[in-house]
Amino acid sequence: MKNYKLHVSDGFKDIYGDTIIVTKEVENRVLNTFISFGYEMIKTPGLEYLDVYSLGGSQKPDLYNLINRQGEVLSLRNDMTSSVARFVSTNNSLKPGTLKYCYSQDTYRYPRLYQGKNHQFLQAGVELIGEDSMESDVSVIYLANKALLNCNCKKFTINIGSSLFLETLCSDFKISNEIQKEIYNSIQNKDYITLREILSNNLDSDKASFIIDLMMRGGKLNYIEKLMKRLEGTKSYKVLDYLRNIYLSLEELDVKSIIFDFSIYSYAEYYTGIIFKIFVDNVTKAVVEGGRCNSLFKEYGKDLPNCGFGLDIDVLSSYVLQNELIDIKKEKYLAYQGGKLFTKVIKGNEKLRSEGLIVSLVVLDDLSKAIEYAKDHGFTKVITYTENDYTLKEVC
Repeated sequence: MKNYKLHVSDGFKDIYGDTIIVTKEVENRVLNTFISFGYEMIKTPGLEYLDVYSLGGSQKPDLYNLINRQGEVLSLRNDMTSSVARFVSTNNSLKPGTLKYCYSQDTYRYPRLYQGKNHQFLQAGVELIGEDSMESDVSVIYLANKALLNCNCKKFTINIGSSLFLETLCSDFKISNEIQKEIYNSIQNKDYITLREILSNNLDSDKASFIIDLMMRGGKLNYIEKLMKRLEGTKSYKVLDYLRNIYLSLEELDVKSIIFDFSIYSYAEYYTGIIFKIFVDNVTKAVVEGGRCNSLFKEYGKDLPNCGFGLDIDVLSSYVLQNELIDIKKEKYLAYQGGKLFTKVIKGNEKLRSEGLIVSLVVLDDLSKAIEYAKDHGFTKVITYTENDYTLKEVC
């Protein structure tokens, strides 16, 4: 019989040692970046009513649900944007105008298939509420770029797409709403075999090939300019021109490695405009996901435009630790004496801490045991106190 006291549930894990040190450092750097851009911190409940995460009357499939003592169905925090939308829509004390919130909180998602995925992850992010412009889209992407750079992360790619582009393209190609939904589902699930079948059965070969090519390829400025020539005079052209101007603005701000990628389409009922994902070098999971979702706040009673992103602190921290992008090595001293010298040891340790050192007291029998302990636990020096002074022993 499985002893559940000694196990952790699938999708969850303990974090300790260098991993938690780097995670906290990355989290602090990211939040400080957000705050320096004028974003205010917000903390929402770990539990929300189920309805907060039920968009369009449909329950999200990845929720962790439970029932409280009153018989009400609650969900663990699943999506910060929804929680912020609920907060803004119900808080009458907020002043009118642009609202800027940032956060860093644990989020819980129950994937349909486990496949080694984490069910709990630390997510930081921002919500820029009340602005609907190219400038706000650019500023949000620029902020995500800046947050990564402030964590010494320089090798990453910003993939930009647009839900509005696919919507207008389907309209330009006179694709019915029913077929559109099938196309969206295939793209979201990365099921390009089914997508090819749908397009071949409902469009001429030229249009079908054009959409398939969009999903399989990406590119920089010259790529989108070629698409604009192909779609000149259509609604899709205007969306591409908008994306082109975003690219040029970001380029002027020295944001590098931007790729137009229309295969990142997701959340058909969520995003209403630009979508972007950021991938760090040699990591398949996006470290940042965001975009514009102007229709979301209507679900909570207020019609407010919104653009934001979520940054996976756990993924970023793992990358930073693996590539040694942040130096976490610090001098750690071990004091070991008790007995008559105990209070002197505590006072001496306090003085060393005031000088910025890390000092730990673990009472041990003698210096040899202290050195052995120090080697096993990563201490750099062992302190031996006398009545009037102390000496330091280097740990080899």
